[in-house]
Amino acid sequence: MSQARNGRAEWFELSEEGWRRSNRARPLGQLVREALQNAFDQRARRVKVRLEEDEVRIEDDAPAGLARDEFAFTVFLGEKDTPPTWRGRKGRGLKEMIAASDRAEVETVGRTLVFDDSGRTVKANARRVGTCLRLFRHTSEREREAALQLLRLTLPPPGVELVINGRGVRPPRLRESLEDCPLETVELHRGVERFVERPARVDLYHPRPGETPHLFELGLPVEPHHLPWHVDVQQRIPLAAERDAARDPYKRTLAAIILESLAPELSRQELSGAWVTEVLAHFTLGEEALQAYVAKVLPARAVLAVGPRADDRARQLGAKVVDLRGMPDAALAQLETVVESADAYVERMEGPPRDVLVRPGPRAERFVGLVRCLSRELIGREVGVEFFERKVRDPSAHVEAEYDRERRVLRVNMRGRVRLENPLEPRTLGIILHELAHEAGEEHDFAFIDRLEGFAGKALRAVMDRPDLLAPYASPKKQTG
Repeated sequence: MSQARNGRAEWFELSEEGWRRSNRARPLGQLVREALQNAFDQRARRVKVRLEEDEVRIEDDAPAGLARDEFAFTVFLGEKDTPPTWRGRKGRGLKEMIAASDRAEVETVGRTLVFDDSGRTVKANARRVGTCLRLFRHTSEREREAALQLLRLTLPPPGVELVINGRGVRPPRLRESLEDCPLETVELHRGVERFVERPARVDLYHPRPGETPHLFELGLPVEPHHLPWHVDVQQRIPLAAERDAARDPYKRTLAAIILESLAPELSRQELSGAWVTEVLAHFTLGEEALQAYVAKVLPARAVLAVGPRADDRARQLGAKVVDLRGMPDAALAQLETVVESADAYVERMEGPPRDVLVRPGPRAERFVGLVRCLSRELIGREVGVEFFERKVRDPSAHVEAEYDRERRVLRVNMRGRVRLENPLEPRTLGIILHELAHEAGEEHDFAFIDRLEGFAGKALRAVMDRPDLLAPYASPKKQTG
C-alpha cells in the first residue's frame, strides 16, 4: 500500500545520514572555505578563523548576519538571483559544514541556531552584527595543517581583514592584472544556473616561497595548477560538482588568454612550462606570441628536425636542429609556421641541388679500386663510386663527398679536395674512410666516431699484415720511388 505525497514539492526526501557521510569525507579546508565565501559575499570587513582539535570557529562582522534561518538547514536553498561576481551559488556551503560536524551552533544577529543530538533549536541572543559559526568535531593535526595551508592562500577582498589562527593573511605580490578577458561564468536567475561568456579581470600573483601556484575564484583557492603564478579570476568559475576543480576546457582557455597577453614579456623559464605546450596543442596563437615563444625557448638559428640526412646537413651549415616531433601535432604545426625546417634551411643555404654527373675516365681507376678494396675489407662488401660536380652559393655548403646508403654508392664531388691520381694521399684516404663509416648511419654521433676509429684501425692492421694490399693504388711516383 503506497502513501500519498502532496504536490511536486514532496517528490523527494533527503537521507540525513547519507548527507552527513558525503560531507564528512570532504577536506576540512574546503569546508571552511565555504564560510569565507559567505562572509565575503555579505560584505564582512573582518573575518576570524580558529581551527582547534575539537572545534572550528569562523566569525565575521557582516552587517546583516544570516538573512534567513532556513539558509542554515534547508539544502540547496540560497539566493535565487545573483551576479557572476557573487561567490555562493548552490545553497549548500553552510549546510555542508554543519552536516560534517558532531554538533554546531550558528550565532547570528538576534538568535542562535543549535544543532545537536536533541535536534535543531533556536534561541535568542544579544548579537547585533555578523555571524559566529562553531563546528564541534575532532580533527587530526594533519587535517588542520592541510586546511591551514589551503586557507592561508586566500586573497581577501580589498579592505577585508582575514585572521587565521591569530595570524593575518596578506596577499602575495601582484604580477599583472589582465582586463576584459572573455571567460565563461555562471549567473543565477530565479534559482537556475546559466552559463554565459563575460569579460572579467584576471589577477596574477607571484607565489611565495613554498607555495604551489593555484587557480582562484574571487580570492578563494580552487585547485593547484601548472601555470607559474596564482591566477585569480574576478567572477564565478564553472566548477565540477564538488567545487574543488574547474573544467578542463575552461582552464585551457584561461591559460591561452594569459599566454596570448603576456608572451612577449615572459621569461624563457615561464614559457618552457607544460602549460604552454598544452595551449599550443588546443589554440591558435597570434604571430607575436608565437615569435616570442620561439625567440626565448628555442636556440638561435633553430630549425625543426625532419630526418637524419637533412638534420645532419643543417648542423654542418650552422643551424641548431631541435627535435620537437614529440609535441602534439597541433602544437608542432603552429611552430612550423614560424620556424624553418631542416630541409628548407639546407635548400635555402645551398640553393636548389645542381649536381652534374662527371666521368673522369682512366685517371679515377686507382681511386675506384682503392674504394672497392677498402669497402671489402672494412664493411664486407664492395660499394660503387660516382663522380659529380655541385655548384653552391654558400661556401659553407660545400661537400667533399657523400655516401648514399640506399644505393651503397660513394659519391665524390669533383670540385672538392679528393686526389683521384693519388688516392692514398692522407686527406683523400681520410675522406674515403669517413664516408664508408656512414654505411651504418648518417648521424655524426658517438657511434659514428666509434665506427670511424674502428675502420682506421682495421685499415692500418690490414696494411701491416699484407704490405702489398694497397700498393696497386699508389701514384706512379710512389710506386717507383
